[in-house]
Amino acid sequence: MRDMPADICVLVADPSRLDAIRQGTSLPGRLMPCASTSLASAIANIRAYRPKTVALEAVFAETPAGVGFIEQIESLVRGGILLVVEHDGQWIVTPRGNGRSQINGPRADSKIVAPSPRQVAAVAAPPVEPANTRRAPRFPVREQLEVVVESGHASLIDLSVLGAQIVSLPLLRPNQKLKIDLTDTNDGVSVIAQVAWSLFEKPTAQTEPYYRVGLEFTGAARQALEKYRQRHCDEKPLAVRAR
Repeated sequence: MRDMPADICVLVADPSRLDAIRQGTSLPGRLMPCASTSLASAIANIRAYRPKTVALEAVFAETPAGVGFIEQIESLVRGGILLVVEHDGQWIVTPRGNGRSQINGPRADSKIVAPSPRQVAAVAAPPVEPANTRRAPRFPVREQLEVVVESGHASLIDLSVLGAQIVSLPLLRPNQKLKIDLTDTNDGVSVIAQVAWSLFEKPTAQTEPYYRVGLEFTGAARQALEKYRQRHCDEKPLAVRAR
């Protein structure tokens, strides 16, 4: 039947550990590996194939991106979600708890507070960013900084002369083109940007979800962006993730 879940297990893990997990575990069904750096592709596969199970590397599942990913796929996986944990050099597969995520999930009696833009920008734990989007050093902002997008306001997280990462309450979709105003007390910078990736997040103790978004500037003035970066960002760039 069309609605029946396929005998497939989608495995989502860091690309550097995918092979080790595949060889070191016995997961049910036909294995479909997906890198945690390509969540859009993983979600597309889950929607297309409706697998019986999805196995997540536990380290990834504990991140804000992982929690948001779980919330997007829970209703699509009928056979349950598994967690893969490394223990003493071995990969152990364990069932994830029923219902809402037990990893960083809010208790039923916890008080929920809507986030302000400053609180949203202060979210810990960096996102799992899709691969091959960082072609220039990224520099984190020194203090909370709002930017203006066509659909409203967002918080700037880091910046390079080629792109930026922002946190936005309005939904921003991949490939969407936007006008971004990087404002400050000096001369601001207005650029046209394209959304390279967008991750849904809903951390504990917050009622409203938001989107962590990677932007790619198109035809931007690098000299103006570099001056803006020097005014607002740390001197030390972010570490480059291992591919």
